[in-house]
Amino acid sequence: MAKSLADKILPMSVRDTVLRTLEPVIAQRANGKGVTSFKTQDERRSTILLVVAHLWMLGYRIRKLESLAAKHVEALMTYWHENGLSPSMLHTRLSMLRVACDWMGKPNVVKDITDYLPEDAVRRSTVAGKSKAWDAAEVDPLKVIELAKQIDERLAAMLMMQHHFGLRVKESIMLSPCKALIDSGTALEIHEGTKGGRPRRIEIETTDQRRAIDYARCVAGKGNTKRLRWPDCSWKQAQYRFYNLVRHRLGVSAKTMGVTPHGLRHGFAQRDYRRQTGLPTPVEGGALGRIDREKHQMASLTTSRALGHGRIDVTTGYYGSYGHQLRMVPVTMTMTYSFSL
Repeated sequence: MAKSLADKILPMSVRDTVLRTLEPVIAQRANGKGVTSFKTQDERRSTILLVVAHLWMLGYRIRKLESLAAKHVEALMTYWHENGLSPSMLHTRLSMLRVACDWMGKPNVVKDITDYLPEDAVRRSTVAGKSKAWDAAEVDPLKVIELAKQIDERLAAMLMMQHHFGLRVKESIMLSPCKALIDSGTALEIHEGTKGGRPRRIEIETTDQRRAIDYARCVAGKGNTKRLRWPDCSWKQAQYRFYNLVRHRLGVSAKTMGVTPHGLRHGFAQRDYRRQTGLPTPVEGGALGRIDREKHQMASLTTSRALGHGRIDVTTGYYGSYGHQLRMVPVTMTMTYSFSL
């Protein structure tokens, strides 16, 4: 495994000191309620170590995290901006720094992002400019799923549900396939692991979806819990096992393949739009001149609901937008549905 920048630059004593400071609080959510995932904890450790490494590169050789001061944050923001970090990454890193400073009782060290950089330089876009679907990176999801079957059938079933039904990782891990099937097996009702606890209905429209749910039912039926989650794992342990298998056994990561499991949701959203309209999504080249406003909006509404979102405009993050080229749908339409499934 390649060494991180922190491993290359920081003395082991400095790395150990920083990690000892983080460890008692690393699992706390920013709002103080509950605990974060193992993935978030790992990201916090690596980001804070990277912060200290960058400070050493800039000449600020702090040896403990408690030495972090306002001048350090200002230097980091300037350095990151000059090196082309995206607005989203700038926001993420500043947020992690703010949380770390709050842990140490130094809430005034980190300011608002616009105190460091111009507003237009840190404005985040929620519209996808590039497809994050696996096929856009020339990664065949079906081949990866077949490989997963040889490694762990539960892992394969989870990936199937993410690919064919657009489930989030947590939703696929928590899924009880038999319980989720409703209306004589014509639809799924997803309610465990959903964001905000909002249940949603997903119609079973294709043969591939039917095969996926049949496979998931068979796999889940082999355990006492009837869930896709490994019977010997808690939710946190299952989440850790899932990402460990995906990254280290399947080799799927943004660094190695240019994709992440979340990209399966992007692929689902794009296919669902194409299935309804018969036309490519905006991020795939669009269909201006061939698609009308009503068809685009209706497809976006259906796809948004299948993904578990309550707003049509959320779909722009999955497959782009026509912007002002298609006028906004009338208010009467956007107000006629509710998330009561």
